[in-house]
Amino acid sequence: MLINCYYYAPHNHTLLSEHLNADLTRMAELGTDIVSVCVQEGQLTNWHQQRLRNVVDQVHAHGMKAHAVPNRWAGLFAGWLDGFGRFTLENRDTLICGPDGTPKALGEMVSCVNHPKVEQHIYSSLNQLFELFDFDGLIWDEPHAKACHCAYCKALNPSPTDEWYYGQFARFLDRASRYTKSLQPDAVISVFVQPHQRGLLEALLETTAIDYLGSDGHIRSPDHQMHRMKGTIFQAYDEFYPLISRAGKKTFFLLEAQRHRDADLENFLLNVERAFDLEMDHLMYYYSAHEMSPHNEAPFNEATWSNVARVHRKRKVQ
Repeated sequence: MLINCYYYAPHNHTLLSEHLNADLTRMAELGTDIVSVCVQEGQLTNWHQQRLRNVVDQVHAHGMKAHAVPNRWAGLFAGWLDGFGRFTLENRDTLICGPDGTPKALGEMVSCVNHPKVEQHIYSSLNQLFELFDFDGLIWDEPHAKACHCAYCKALNPSPTDEWYYGQFARFLDRASRYTKSLQPDAVISVFVQPHQRGLLEALLETTAIDYLGSDGHIRSPDHQMHRMKGTIFQAYDEFYPLISRAGKKTFFLLEAQRHRDADLENFLLNVERAFDLEMDHLMYYYSAHEMSPHNEAPFNEATWSNVARVHRKRKVQ
């Protein structure tokens, strides 16, 4: 099993090198293999470059691999920061369209993978990513796939549906992953879909350049209410693990703990050990709570870190 720490976005904040090294030292001591950080489109060209390079270099200095999580590239993926990148704002003609052909510009602005400018932009961004930084792999975070009725889609299918578009998106992502491996032959590529997008995961089972497939889900009981709800990791695992395994693919699950708040601590502690006991090929965990008060952050983090160490010890004796 690979153990991957989702470090989210340390390079976007004021982070002293000594604090970065303290965090990475702890991750390595816990048995972490990979540290993953979000990379926005703008960080490929702006003043964040050296800060991001510092993180990648220090991850390697601590004996771990570094994976990039493309953040909102052309609106196609999730990640740390909500919002729109420059490409989307300057190329509104690429946005997915509703049934009446009108671009959808509310909420998340998502480009259509069938528009030729989009694939060109993703390849160009990948070129910059691997030219500038020594990343060892990619995490495609929650692909944003939903039926598009733009002219490019209608030319391929006069009545596009979500299921049809899932196939288009999966093939697009497979090509992008294959292109990544042409730039970095040893790159490890992983994808996790949202728990409600079984159709997208089924389409991704047909890909050949993606190494790990899976989903994410909150570490919570089914009846525990949170301010932002998605399926539990247990529900996602029970539904997707058999599908991925039967297809002969390697499994990947993110134990979602990024949105937990003070009111969720007790339920998190009740479920965290069970979540880390789920068998898989690639496990991803959040390094720290992001929305908790300091007095609750400590037990939250300690429960997470102790379970990472426990999983590491378990795999050593297997």
